[in-house]
Amino acid sequence: MEVTVGAGGGGGSDEEVPIVFCVSADASVLERVLRQLDGVGSVVSCTDLTQLRAVLFPASGGSTPTVRRPTSSAGGPADRP
Repeated sequence: MEVTVGAGGGGGSDEEVPIVFCVSADASVLERVLRQLDGVGSVVSCTDLTQLRAVLFPASGGSTPTVRRPTSSAGGPADRP
């Protein structure tokens, strides 16, 4: 599982940022979503619904998801853990 935070425009702390959930085991789908939404908001990618549920409803004492900031829009998605 990977949480990728896009580099949105502006810098206000009270700025609303959309979160998009991409559920697919296909890396090319994630790459396409990241390219289309570059700079618009945050993209949370999960390979299946079990991972999505774990992100939305974490068990107590569980680990938190990894957050990565892409280095550039041309580089594609961040490396997976």
